[in-house]
Amino acid sequence: MRSSSRRVRGLAVCIIAIGAMLFATTARSRAEAIDTDSIDAEPFYDGQQESMPGPDARQLWEYISTRYKSWNNFPNMPSRFVRVSENPHGDWIAVYANDPAYQSIAYPSKPFQMKYGSIIVKENYSLTNGNPVGGSQLLSVPVALTSLTVMYKVKGYQRVAGEEEWFWVMYNCPGGQCKGQVATISNQPFMSEQIPQSKDTFSFFQGEVVTGKPWICIECHQRANLENAYSAGDYVWKLLPFAPK
Repeated sequence: MRSSSRRVRGLAVCIIAIGAMLFATTARSRAEAIDTDSIDAEPFYDGQQESMPGPDARQLWEYISTRYKSWNNFPNMPSRFVRVSENPHGDWIAVYANDPAYQSIAYPSKPFQMKYGSIIVKENYSLTNGNPVGGSQLLSVPVALTSLTVMYKVKGYQRVAGEEEWFWVMYNCPGGQCKGQVATISNQPFMSEQIPQSKDTFSFFQGEVVTGKPWICIECHQRANLENAYSAGDYVWKLLPFAPK
């Protein structure tokens, strides 16, 4: 009788142990599934910053120089080319937006924010060497290309808390050839022209190396911080010809 009771108790212990193991396994599987779902829900480019260049002109050039020609035009723009006639960009620009930048503008968040990892490249050229060839895609460097201006949103790239997180750089393109040389405001043809909404001329920026958070970029783009008829928001101007800035 005692032997039978012991067997019953032993069997009960085994059943309880097996049940506990099954419960632990199920709970662990559910936890793993929850963790995976949580990871998948994170914005892709937020979690991929380590694969992107840092806020550095050389790193950024090495990244964009072999990529940007295949990037998107701005949403709802019929042509790659936009006549803007504004300095320091010149008479015409051709704009390229990588996927995060394009998605941010095409499907804007409320409030509007550009995704981290967004890169916008502007090819800047003047009419001194002739009008650009028309078309929706620009497959080669225009003859009149004078510079490239790039804005790149980098998470945490701030000098003080609350500052915008954009990295700006202008690359010189002497003879229409861009090789990653950072521009310095020195003898550009627009130096004697007036800064929009200012009494100063562009000579005010004389000697500024256009990389990082240069004032020549921030002074203009800070007016595009809020969404309006001419601004998308988050320091990004809409591509409207002759937009007052």
